[in-house]
Amino acid sequence: MKTLIVDGQWCLKKNFFKRKGMKANGELCGGTFGFLESLKAVLNRVLPDRVVVMWDGYKSGLLRYNEYKPYKSNRDKDWEAEDRVIVTDGTESEEAREKFDFLRQKKRVQEYLEELFIRQAEVDHIEADDLIAYYILNRRPGEEIIIHSRDGDFPQLVSENVSVLTPDKFKIVTDKNFKELYGYTLENELLFKCFEGDTSDCIEGISGVTKRQLMLRFPDMANEKYTYDRLVEEAYEKKEVKKLKIYDKIIECRAELYRNAKLMNLRAPFINEEAKREVMALVNGKISFDDRSIKKGMSMFIKDGYTQFVDIEMVDYFFSVFYNIMNKEKEFSLNS
Repeated sequence: MKTLIVDGQWCLKKNFFKRKGMKANGELCGGTFGFLESLKAVLNRVLPDRVVVMWDGYKSGLLRYNEYKPYKSNRDKDWEAEDRVIVTDGTESEEAREKFDFLRQKKRVQEYLEELFIRQAEVDHIEADDLIAYYILNRRPGEEIIIHSRDGDFPQLVSENVSVLTPDKFKIVTDKNFKELYGYTLENELLFKCFEGDTSDCIEGISGVTKRQLMLRFPDMANEKYTYDRLVEEAYEKKEVKKLKIYDKIIECRAELYRNAKLMNLRAPFINEEAKREVMALVNGKISFDDRSIKKGMSMFIKDGYTQFVDIEMVDYFFSVFYNIMNKEKEFSLNS
């Protein structure tokens, strides 16, 4: 079985901001239409048997925030007051309107996906990254996974049966071509990330210890698996030959590095019991065929006014790729 897992929050944001002015029936729709168009393109390239879309939940990231208060502080997160329900139309400010439009389009995408036989999950306090990671760690025997996202955390999950497809790479990143594309062995990906931190999530790295500098001072990292203890041991040895600040920083950063490993290691995702149940239902459960219809999805598409972007005679073709997913899900139900 080949499964495509989509980082739904990323895909929607990408299209929402890229197609900001796109309207249909007088409403902004760049996120919704763009998501469907992007998904269709990826399906045609990958030809999966199953599609899973994971979403950031209400107060997503709260579990990491409880461990590390600066987490995502640059995104103006209001951890105490964030509201699940859209209670206004967003007219009180431009920022409120943008949030309203994003959540409205997210809800509409989720409604489309239900009709298109796409599996999806969203759990309070849990980030899409962690749902994706937990699915991968508990995938069915022999299940091949392709992750579709630009998120820089996912390469650490690459393995024999897990690969990553991003808009930035011409090739799907696999365990076979990882070193060719990144310049170092896959086994060191998390260690590099822990040293560099993540500016987008406000996870502070080790100042002055970049991936480039580590590769320069410890060239074996390109081909051999390193642990932090091995790195410290070699730093002591190299320090005897030439005293450089980078060696002292490596030796002294154990606490910070282990903190970052806890925050960034997707092989130990931040997840709760509810999320585990939701994900395992996606891994092993049968999809419901009651009240689902690709034809209904097409009717929604026409009603939403998207025929100004896709000729009405081409709507059936636009949705044709989803019939394969429907048929594969029926086959899975019969054989389970």
